[in-house]
Amino acid sequence: MFPKYLFLKICLCVTLLSVFVAAGCSNKKAPTGTVSGTVKYKGEPVTVGFIMFMDPATKLGGSAKLDADGSYTITAPIEVGEYNVAFPPPPAPPPGQGAKRIPSPLPSKYHIPEKGTVKFTVVAGKNTADFNLE
Repeated sequence: MFPKYLFLKICLCVTLLSVFVAAGCSNKKAPTGTVSGTVKYKGEPVTVGFIMFMDPATKLGGSAKLDADGSYTITAPIEVGEYNVAFPPPPAPPPGQGAKRIPSPLPSKYHIPEKGTVKFTVVAGKNTADFNLE
């Protein structure tokens, strides 16, 4: 016969092993994609501010600074799915440094992702998302 404490130790080990195996099996990563492209407003490149992709359900996504030619690349992969896309203006410079705020050429309806004015669906792999806003 097994001593009672040995039986309990075996049960505990089997239970812990089951938990670790189950946790490892359920840790599948969702497919992801990368996004790059250009942003234009009335045919002209938007050269200040940012682009932001936000999943309306999870509030997760990615962002990038707009380059001098209106291009961008979101370097971190984001999960596939539909995103609200926004184009926030650059932040105000710290007070007292004499720098002037650079205004965004875009109307405010494009600044906040929750408005859902612009949408894009990210698929697995490389995505090109060019926006020509009016």
